[in-house]
Formats: sequence, C-alpha cells, structure tokens
Amino acid sequence: FFLKTSRTSPAHLAMARRPVLGSLLVCGAATAGLLQQLAFVGPSAQPAVARGLVAARVSADYLERQGPKDADVPFTPTGGGPEHQVVYKKRPFGILRYQPGAGMKGAMAMEIIPKSRYPGDPQGQAFSGGVKAGYVVKSINGADVLSAEFGKIMDLFDDEVADPRFSKSTALALEKQGGRLAEPAATPLTVVYTEIPGYQGKFAVLTQDGQDGYGR
Repeated sequence: FFLKTSRTSPAHLAMARRPVLGSLLVCGAATAGLLQQLAFVGPSAQPAVARGLVAARVSADYLERQGPKDADVPFTPTGGGPEHQVVYKKRPFGILRYQPGAGMKGAMAMEIIPKSRYPGDPQGQAFSGGVKAGYVVKSINGADVLSAEFGKIMDLFDDEVADPRFSKSTALALEKQGGRLAEPAATPLTVVYTEIPGYQGKFAVLTQDGQDGYGR
C-alpha cells in the first residue's frame, strides 16, 4: 500500500504562526512590565535609614531638621562624670539626633539606633560601642569640643542621614551662614563622651518604622 503525505500551503503556515507570535509578544510585554514594577518598587520600599544614605550634610539649619523636642531637658556641657571612648570606622554612626547645650555650646546624643543589623553595620556603631542617650561629646580625634559651638561639632561629625526634602533649604542656610564651620573629621574617628553628674534627661525610645527606618 502507499502512505499519503499531506502538504500544508504557505498561507496556512503563516496563519498558524500568527497566534504563536502574538502570544510570545504578549508574554514578553507582561514580563517587561513586571520587571519594571519590581525595579521601581524595590529601592523605594527600603527604609531610608536601612539604606544608609548620607549627604555631605552641614550644621546649617540642623535644628530645623532634627529637633529640638518638647521633652528635651536643657543642659550645660560640663565634665566630671564617667567617660566612654568609641571609634567610628565610617559614616553614618547611628546617632539620629543631638541636642545643643546652653548657649548652643556642646552636643548631647539624644536618639540612637537601638540595634546593629549585621556585622559591620555602620548605623549600628554607636549601639555596639555602648553609646547611650545623654552622653555629651567631649573630644573628637583628640581635640576638646566639650564647649565648642554645636554647629562646629555637627560639621566635624558630618554623619546626618540624608533627606532630600531639605536639600534646597540646607543649601540656602549654608550660604547665609557663610559656609561650613568645620571640615569633616577624618575616619577612623575617635570620640570620647562624658556623662554629666546628676543630669536626668528624657529620651525617646525609637521603634522600627517601615517607611523611615526608625520613628519616635
């Protein structure tokens, strides 16, 4: 007997390919759209503090961005209490806010990130070094800054976490101020803190916040 082979015309082949090509194009477009969504959502979903973004921030208008708070207890920067030395290898250090002393002299650590997320986490350095809210900055890299201008101490630290909302106002404030009050201190940066005998401050307890990293 003879085996009969059917032939398919070119027109039929073209028609058969169209649905397949159409499906491939639709799948490709959907995949590209999904990847774009993931790329858009990914970075913005991370907390600002978790990303560790740091601007070349300056002391100008610092208190407009970082306090003061109603609960802050005024202090005069004096020594006499226990001292604590911490070495910061990189910026930022993990202290989110400082309070100036009387006459805008001196700087007290007020809000400290309460954990280190992983070994070497820069924002866990203050916590790992044992820094507590209420510690007053006594010296930076061997230079006495206990009674130095608050703005100068902030410029030496230069570790404020960036917030793009304040970029323009900070630039204007810096221009009005006439420039930085000090250049950033070199790292590794050795800081000696001191406690004020008898000082009783009120300090916020930071809780993790999915939007901003940590909130009060």
